[in-house]
Amino acid sequence: MKKKMYLSLMSVMALGLIGCGAKEASVDTESVEVAEEETVQMNGLLDPDTAYVFGTATLSYAEFYSGDVSSVDSYDAVASATTGKSEIFPNMVTDFVDETTNADGYHITGVKNVNVAVPADQVDAYKAINDSFVEADVEPEQYKVVTVEDGKAKYSETNFAVADTVTDADAQLLTGTVWGDYEIDILETSTSYIKNTREDGDFKIDGNIQGIILETESGLKVGMEYLQSVWVQPYEISFNVASDNTHNQRMTFDNLDELSKLEKETVTKVTFINQNDAYVYELDGVYVKPVYKDAKATAVVDEKAETITLSDVPADLENPTVTATYVVGEGREAIRTEVCSAAVADSVQMDSAALKEAKAAGEGSYTIVISSDNYANIAVVTE
Repeated sequence: MKKKMYLSLMSVMALGLIGCGAKEASVDTESVEVAEEETVQMNGLLDPDTAYVFGTATLSYAEFYSGDVSSVDSYDAVASATTGKSEIFPNMVTDFVDETTNADGYHITGVKNVNVAVPADQVDAYKAINDSFVEADVEPEQYKVVTVEDGKAKYSETNFAVADTVTDADAQLLTGTVWGDYEIDILETSTSYIKNTREDGDFKIDGNIQGIILETESGLKVGMEYLQSVWVQPYEISFNVASDNTHNQRMTFDNLDELSKLEKETVTKVTFINQNDAYVYELDGVYVKPVYKDAKATAVVDEKAETITLSDVPADLENPTVTATYVVGEGREAIRTEVCSAAVADSVQMDSAALKEAKAAGEGSYTIVISSDNYANIAVVTE
């Protein structure tokens, strides 16, 4: 264990000695830790008069995002309806035991290997509260400070070690996806930090990620969770804003009280959190279009006439378009062929060649959505 010393403090002391007429001013470099050239370190969380023990610990989502998001009051656990992917993220914490015990699924409860700094005189008390704490020999640049108050652990905001701030990335909003009501894709132009492929590579942001924070123009900050918002290809960030789980029946969404606040907000910043550093993406602004409540649009597909007849399309949609996709199979192995993309009308024509190609792939079903400028995509019920 060692006491945290600051470079800025030592520099002031050295200049002071020179100002007083000293011929030389020496600095004990063993007591001063300088961040790497590419890392921006924000000090200030540690009391310079307190000795700290650094280490790693497993934290709940509320603890992990404490001080970094607008509210942690509605974090509970993400519930999976399957037994798969329980070990897909090295830093994901679950209650999975085995496929028999967790036949109905498991819960994702938080994040492990989180760097924390504990006052030296509170280490034993903290270990009694959180037995996952493991002391480390190296002082990390990124960490949370934890103190024990009235027998409970209290966590500070994160001292982020920002490795880079990217300002030229594009962002794409998708609505009504299979992963959630919304999906924001971060598309890099001059950088290649974020994993965006199934292939392995030298990505700075990949399956080792610990969390993601979305920040809006109004100052709202919401922390994302594994397998409902955070994926092995982290450039895709998905979320629900309603308890309706139609889009992703494999999961039961958590933190909906906060996620729902993103509706009608403009996302301007995304922070990707690793164990030892963070990457910040500043965006021009992604407006989260509201979900159309109680829309009941229907469609009748006539394959012989190659037409789609629409009914009950909301009248207040701006520049609405309809897209129909023929899907053969399920999941990632499914074959999807777009057979229609047109302005909304009572009856729209399908692409004859595309429909022929789609039907040749086998028996399938139609997915039809209506897009507009002012609302999230509306799923159309096919009769």
